[in-house]
Amino acid sequence: MARPLIGDLLLVRSRDLLSRTIEDVTHSPYSHVAVFTGPDELVEARGFHRVGYQDPAKYLGKADLFRCDSLTPDQRVRIALAAKQHIGQHYDYLLLGVEFVRYVFGVVLPWYEHDTVICSTLVADAYWAAGVDLCPGVRYPAPADVAESRLLRKVGPW
Repeated sequence: MARPLIGDLLLVRSRDLLSRTIEDVTHSPYSHVAVFTGPDELVEARGFHRVGYQDPAKYLGKADLFRCDSLTPDQRVRIALAAKQHIGQHYDYLLLGVEFVRYVFGVVLPWYEHDTVICSTLVADAYWAAGVDLCPGVRYPAPADVAESRLLRKVGPW
């Protein structure tokens, strides 16, 4: 298993009902994404929880490690700091509905973040704070959009 760098992402496969629905609707093997903010430290937004830290071991055998090779050390630090600024925020359940409409009907509804995030917007916002547009043209990406980012390389299984 590769050693993660700050700013690396874990894209997660899951088997609960909501995760399977996300995977099916987005036609992706991934339903969740979290960002490394330290060697053994993840920050994530999960449903029914506030944004916070997670032990990376929780996702062993259920995730793939992705890396943006073009990041500078300064950008990696900025990504970690930006992700940590979201700690304590609530999960944005309404944005899940907006994403559902986008994927099922191809309609992008107007939406404004209100101090809430989903896992993939937390990651995209953290990268944006470091000057990196992870998913160009997608304002509120889903984990599937992150997984398809041309800036990321799949390092291997977690």
